[in-house]
Amino acid sequence: MASAAGAQPVPKTCKVILAETIAKKLLQEARETLASIQGPNAPRPTLAAFLANDDPAAVQYASWSKKTCEEK
Repeated sequence: MASAAGAQPVPKTCKVILAETIAKKLLQEARETLASIQGPNAPRPTLAAFLANDDPAAVQYASWSKKTCEEK
């Protein structure tokens, strides 16, 4: 399978792994670990984070982390 002129074909051994696939497994592991060390009525864990600077990328990453923690 060749694409643009001069481009090398994509090897058939390539495998696409989506970040969502990895994240689902990690979140499930976190849920299972919390369930095994906490009782059913335990308070929810708290995430504390500190930004080292005001880099827009760092601020966005912190925002995404907060959103994910609140959802999960």
